[in-house]
Amino acid sequence: MSKQTLTIIQTFRAERRITVDVDAADHETAIEEFQSGSADVPAFDDPRWKTEWNLQSGGYE
Repeated sequence: MSKQTLTIIQTFRAERRITVDVDAADHETAIEEFQSGSADVPAFDDPRWKTEWNLQSGGYE
C-alpha cells in the first residue's frame, strides 16, 4: 500500500454578537443610529463579542 495525499475541506458559518446600551428615544431609533453610522459599533477585539461557529459542510478530495 502507498501513501495518498488527502485534502479535508470544512466550511463554517461564523456569527458574532454583542449587546450594547444605546441612549435613544426607543428601540427603533437605537437601531437607526447604528444603520446610519451615527453610533459606533464596538471594536472588533472588544471582549464582549461572542462568536459562534457552525459547520456547514465537510468533504474530502
